[in-house]
Amino acid sequence: MALFRKRESGPGRHPIAAFWEWWAAEGHHIDPRRGPSKSTDKLSSRVAAIHSDLAWHFGPGATSEHCLTVSAGGVAELRPVAERWLRAAPPADATWEFRCSQESDPEALNNVLEIEGSKVDLASTRFRVEPVPEELRVHVGVYHPAFGDLPEPVRQQVAYLVLDWLVGEDDVERWLGEVETLTEPPQEAVAGSGVLAAVAEIAAQRDPQEWAIAEWQDQDGTPGWAMYRRGLRWIDHPTLDRHQIVSVSYDAQDNGLPADSAALEGLEQLESELESLLGDRGILVAHETHGGVRKLHAYTDGEDQNIDAAVTEWGSRWHVCVEARADPAWSQVRPLTG
Repeated sequence: MALFRKRESGPGRHPIAAFWEWWAAEGHHIDPRRGPSKSTDKLSSRVAAIHSDLAWHFGPGATSEHCLTVSAGGVAELRPVAERWLRAAPPADATWEFRCSQESDPEALNNVLEIEGSKVDLASTRFRVEPVPEELRVHVGVYHPAFGDLPEPVRQQVAYLVLDWLVGEDDVERWLGEVETLTEPPQEAVAGSGVLAAVAEIAAQRDPQEWAIAEWQDQDGTPGWAMYRRGLRWIDHPTLDRHQIVSVSYDAQDNGLPADSAALEGLEQLESELESLLGDRGILVAHETHGGVRKLHAYTDGEDQNIDAAVTEWGSRWHVCVEARADPAWSQVRPLTG
């Protein structure tokens, strides 16, 4: 069997390409109404070949009869993989459409969830919402009468499942901040519609092109500043998973900040060139200025070796240091971008 699978997938064939070839030949014949079968076993195997931790499920389509969703299951590091799977998908037809994350379903709370031997009627779920406009986030408390009898890990699992279904997996990442489980009903409890309204209000306030500034001092009292795209979220660019860090030295004052307008103009010229080089193949998300060094933080597609080489060559021409590392979910710049 192992030899057969190797011959079928072909040497060097990308598992995503192999998946869609199988889907065109066999997979699209699956009838989700029939439940588990040899065909769904094959589907599981094909998805696992892309990444063992990806999750999949069937559901009704928005314009097609059925929908196949292959998702990261809330694991941010897998989101680029799921996105690439979707981008390689064929166009939707009358039978099938495809998604790479759980979409919002305002009717999700009409269901009963069975978990850890307990039945949780989601219609009894209530929420505490705390919009934080300066963070462009909504902190949420999730309450259910059954939570008092469930251990905290199960309460957390229920809370995130409910929010993924209600708000949508990507918008949970995009707009929600702290999520807390509550064993007592909140003072100002709202239903699911209240969560959706709070998220919509925060979403309406953001401008992905808006730059904000932050100032700080290090342990020695040396000042620094950072500029960052305030409304930008990694989930808006899920395949830009490679962190390009460009470090540029400049003429500095005694306090480590740029010495004069000429130093600033030089930094701005380099930044402008980098943005032009990236084009639509990457994005500059922030820069930090401190101690005679400016660090530019950009993200590119980890599967695009050409842009990696172009940034490295550009850095060599300007004699600036370029470091590149994998960083799905932009964890290394979270303190700046939120």
